[in-house]
Amino acid sequence: MKTNSWYDEKIEAPVRNLVKYLRNNGVNTECSCGHDMYIQCQYIPDGSIMELHKLLFDYMYEKKMPINYEIVLTHKVIDGHSYSHLNTKLEKAK
Repeated sequence: MKTNSWYDEKIEAPVRNLVKYLRNNGVNTECSCGHDMYIQCQYIPDGSIMELHKLLFDYMYEKKMPINYEIVLTHKVIDGHSYSHLNTKLEKAK
C-alpha cells in the first residue's frame, strides 16, 4: 500500500523538494506553483524594512494622511550575483 506524504498530495512536483527543504529549515511557505515556478513565504519585517515602515507610518499619522502603502522588496540573483531594492507604493490622492 502506497502512502503519499502531504508534500506529494499538496505541492506540485517542480517545486516540491525546494518547499520541503525551506520548511525543514524554518521557512513558513504559504503557497507555491510548479507551473509558474514560485514559492511564497511568510516574512516578518525587521531591520531596515521595519524602520522604513515606522518612518512612513509616523509621517502619515502626523500629517493626518490615510495610512495606506505597500513596501515591495525585490531580491534577485542572476548568475550568482545578488541585486536588491525596495519600492514604496503610496495610495494616490483622491
